[in-house]
Amino acid sequence: MRARLQSLPYGWRLLLATITLGIGTGLVGIACHYLLEGVQWLAFGQDGSDLLQQFKQAGGLRRFLILSVAGILAAGVWYVLQRRYKILSIRSQIDLVGDKEPALLAHILHASMQVAIVGAGASVGKEAAPREVGALIAGRLGKILSLTIKERRVLIACGAGAGLAAVYQVPFASSLFVFETLGVSYRWKNFVLVLSSTYLAAWVSQPIVGHGAIYHMSLVHWSASSFFQAVIVALLVTPLALAFRFLASRASRKRRKDETILWALPLAFLVLGSLVAFFPIFMGNGQVLAQALLSSQSIPYLPLALAVKGLLVYLLLRNGAYGGTLTPSFALGIGSGYLVTLLLTAVGIHLDPALGMLLGATVFLGTTLKAPLTAIALSLGFTGQTWSLTIPLVLAAGLSYVIRKRWEKKR
Repeated sequence: MRARLQSLPYGWRLLLATITLGIGTGLVGIACHYLLEGVQWLAFGQDGSDLLQQFKQAGGLRRFLILSVAGILAAGVWYVLQRRYKILSIRSQIDLVGDKEPALLAHILHASMQVAIVGAGASVGKEAAPREVGALIAGRLGKILSLTIKERRVLIACGAGAGLAAVYQVPFASSLFVFETLGVSYRWKNFVLVLSSTYLAAWVSQPIVGHGAIYHMSLVHWSASSFFQAVIVALLVTPLALAFRFLASRASRKRRKDETILWALPLAFLVLGSLVAFFPIFMGNGQVLAQALLSSQSIPYLPLALAVKGLLVYLLLRNGAYGGTLTPSFALGIGSGYLVTLLLTAVGIHLDPALGMLLGATVFLGTTLKAPLTAIALSLGFTGQTWSLTIPLVLAAGLSYVIRKRWEKKR
């Protein structure tokens, strides 16, 4: 069978790899969706669209116990995996094509554990898992079909973007992510590969994952004053996003992988469990916090709540957990943009809090992902907004980009 595939013309092999990748990654998105919902149902009972209500109904003791058990299981799984295998990031998979192949089952278990702990309430994002499995599938397809090293690297990046598109139903933003964050060159051939795989993955997973916006939010409109708001939000939120990115990067670089993970990670989950036993708003990857703000729910001591949420992400990643920072970044950006708008209101400048939240999310995501265009598309896609909001978001993202670049030069 493999010999027959390799006998096909190169163009047909590349097309077959792209189509298979899109379909396969779409199925990965479905699997991640069912795994997340299954863990949440087992852990907290009745399934529902309101996650915060589901967590509250479970009770404080149950939330504490679930996270405590999750910490012990996660520590054991990652300790064993990392003793026997080298866990390769997406960047490593791209760089090491042809030299080192990631262990298939080990990486699938690694990704599954990431989704499982998010379902249990851990403060990390779920998006890293489908991206990593998508990249894994792409690497195997490229090898089986004897594609060139250059094409295999592009295909792995496509797999990562397709994984993101499948779980969040944001194929356009995911395509931008491949070019901006993963550094794929802007060539027509690459555009075709990226767009085909991401849109196909989103289409395959759509019947199960759903195609509606992740966050419920009324349509937001902008006016001339929005440009002033965009500038202020960019100036004040970008330093916060830089601080979070520094902490998250440091945590990932210094992540515990030796035997100390066996006590440090359960202890980190114990801290999280003790906190969410009384304050369920801190449960999960940030979706609960972001939705509460977008729904105009009151959150006492919001500045402290945002600082604690960011530190919880650092605590888990530093002590051995794996996971994404995209969703936590979005939640922190929503909260930061809202706080800036309240600050302006306090000095007599009344602006739209909803637009402030979207501006904050765009600035925060653009800074942490180092991808301003992706951040704009994600903010609009996550909240179901129209593309008419692009103009103020572009201003905020552009100014934030300039600030970030100047800060990086001074380091």
